[in-house]
Amino acid sequence: MPSVAVRGTGIWRAAMNADWTGGPDHLLEADEQRRAVAKRFRDGEVPLIKLWTYYYGLGGDADEMSLDAYLNEALHLPAAQVGLISTAMTELTTDEGK
Repeated sequence: MPSVAVRGTGIWRAAMNADWTGGPDHLLEADEQRRAVAKRFRDGEVPLIKLWTYYYGLGGDADEMSLDAYLNEALHLPAAQVGLISTAMTELTTDEGK
């Protein structure tokens, strides 16, 4: 297994596939989905606390600060959590449009 340096730490670690994205070929797809959800959040009128509460009610387990970091493209979350965030955003924006 190849080793990689962790930037700025002088530490070498074994390179591993990102299991939460399904492997390295899905990293771009995960980034695109995060950007799309983040854009919908920025363009919409759903407050963070309302999105987090709905997401948490669907079974999400990231805290509000992690959700905020994710929406600001500063944090990666597991694919299951990304799906729940996307679902919450879709359902909240669909409900508000009615």
